[in-house]
Amino acid sequence: MNQSFQPDPGAAQVANPVSTKSSAVKAGWICLVLGFLTFWIFGFGFILFVVTFVLAIVAMSTNRVGQGIVLLVSSVGSIIVCVIISLALLSSAFTAALKKERARRIEHPTPGAQLHNVAPSDTPLQQLLGPAKSSLIVNINTASAQELESLPNIGSSRAEQIIAHRPYTSVDELSQVKGITPRVIDQLHPFVKTDGATEKIK
Repeated sequence: MNQSFQPDPGAAQVANPVSTKSSAVKAGWICLVLGFLTFWIFGFGFILFVVTFVLAIVAMSTNRVGQGIVLLVSSVGSIIVCVIISLALLSSAFTAALKKERARRIEHPTPGAQLHNVAPSDTPLQQLLGPAKSSLIVNINTASAQELESLPNIGSSRAEQIIAHRPYTSVDELSQVKGITPRVIDQLHPFVKTDGATEKIK
């Protein structure tokens, strides 16, 4: 009548796979959370997402198909989301660096840039603003180089060339000077003459 109780070996065999299945799913979710928390540290989180992906496959192969699929989709989705966030952060950092560099260049322009911004005497901008440059009516036959440079569109080199081609019998003869076009002569007419003394515009 005395029958000793013996544990069923089959029960132990059933319990062990269940434990394995459960631990794979739990480990997968832990890796997924840790991946989210650490993806910005040199891509360390992406390694955890790959581990989550593997654990999801393990769970599916041990009859935890539903939980495995959820874990698998979550790992793939997490990778996509973290890649998008990483690209957005890199783009923001790059844009901020560009703005900072532009601000630095504006505050501290290089000598080359400063020289480039100094317009020569025959640039279109100065041709546009040139007529307001002079406040004198000068005799091109007797004027000094400095007085000639006060004329619109006349720089130091052109002033020297004007002096070299003297004398002039008319203002139109300035066309002999290289770079002085009919348009420039038209702009010079109110400010130059070929005889008399230099005088201020009244």
